[in-house]
Amino acid sequence: HRPNPIGLSLVRIVGVDEKEKRVMVEGVDLVNGTPVYDIKPCVPWDIPGHFDKSTLRVPHWVDQNDTLREVTFAPAALRSLRENYAKGHLSPLYEPAGGTNGEDFERGLDSAVRTVKEILAQDPRASARRGSSQKDPYRCLFCGVQLEFVVDAEVGVVEVVGVGAFDLGSLGSVDGVPIATEGIVAIDEGEFVGR
Repeated sequence: HRPNPIGLSLVRIVGVDEKEKRVMVEGVDLVNGTPVYDIKPCVPWDIPGHFDKSTLRVPHWVDQNDTLREVTFAPAALRSLRENYAKGHLSPLYEPAGGTNGEDFERGLDSAVRTVKEILAQDPRASARRGSSQKDPYRCLFCGVQLEFVVDAEVGVVEVVGVGAFDLGSLGSVDGVPIATEGIVAIDEGEFVGR
């Protein structure tokens, strides 16, 4: 019993008939005659740590060849992340447990650090900036904090150089989704009108 009638299956493509415009798959979890609405490639970052290149193949445009090799934290940035975690600024995804010391607190903080590293290793900068080094810090939001990081693409390293609390209440929203409005002149029926 599913809460909606849409299912999801990881399948193997066994053939493509371009003339008949058909894709043959195996391992699908559906009943004969069930419509297929969409086919997407399996992407490695959807299954981190479990992606086996010997059994799963992906198109070149979704492989992980562009991931950055290492993500590090400047000592001050890691201290600031710890402080913001203790103050609850990573809630509700990462709730500080057991006060600001103890194994539960450290486990939660370590989980948040691993998540930041996974995100930044994918280089969340605009596509025009990916693959290039950047000395000026780039910023992105993670829960209730703003991360500042620099990228050295030549050696494949990202360094988080700053972490600061960010008031999500200061953001505008479109259809309930928070958005940064800096540089935006107007919002017209859910569409951005930029400068």
